[in-house]
Amino acid sequence: MLAELALRLATPASRMTRRLGLVGESVALWSRGVRQRRAWAGHHARCRAVIAEVVTELPQRRTAVILGSGLLRDIPLRLLAANFERVLLVDAVHLPQIRLAMRFRRKVALLTQDLTGIMAWLAGQGDGRDDPLVGLAADPAIDLVVSANLLSQLAWPIEDWLADNPDEAAALPIDLPARCIAWHLADLRRFRGRVVLLSDVEMVERDRAGTVTDQLDLMRGVALPAPDESWDWPVAPFGEEAADRENIHRVGAWRNFR
Repeated sequence: MLAELALRLATPASRMTRRLGLVGESVALWSRGVRQRRAWAGHHARCRAVIAEVVTELPQRRTAVILGSGLLRDIPLRLLAANFERVLLVDAVHLPQIRLAMRFRRKVALLTQDLTGIMAWLAGQGDGRDDPLVGLAADPAIDLVVSANLLSQLAWPIEDWLADNPDEAAALPIDLPARCIAWHLADLRRFRGRVVLLSDVEMVERDRAGTVTDQLDLMRGVALPAPDESWDWPVAPFGEEAADRENIHRVGAWRNFR
């Protein structure tokens, strides 16, 4: 708990980023990932393998952009740095340990960016969505873009904020969380280079008898094409959130989404 508190305090972030709970969630994800290293290893390995396979297929390897870079557990960073002239890690939150580690990687740069594009809107500082990738999407030297287990994470902070701020929510679209998912997919289609999409798309909660006790569409109704491959990610094995419940996410991989 003390380590998590220290990380939350030491992480640079805007006021709205903190209000949306993104710093706390990043720290919690780091902590759970440590506890569930073995349970999550297969998911992380599959993600890294998809990206590595795509890299071998690229005719040019100038700039690679990772959207939702997070803790980099699902990203083959060494391989990317060895094969590309530049690697750009984009996320709303970069924890201190990531910032420190990237100081020693000459080819790797960090970009702090609200990938929903609506933080200013929620804060009352705008009247619509800002384009979060306006500069990157126009860059012809970007040969690889990876949306790394980010898509489903765009909706829940907005849902929580709307629920906690009903007066402000009344002036916003009721389907704003789903729009954030759809906007991100549209953003990905604007890139000229190869686009890899990795995302969990469905949550299933089961008891020890295998009975499904809860189910959630993580895409909030936004349609996706069939993935090239899929697998289960045990996000919360028995004992993580409840002794008699496990939380499994279905993950999809699209090797050439655009």
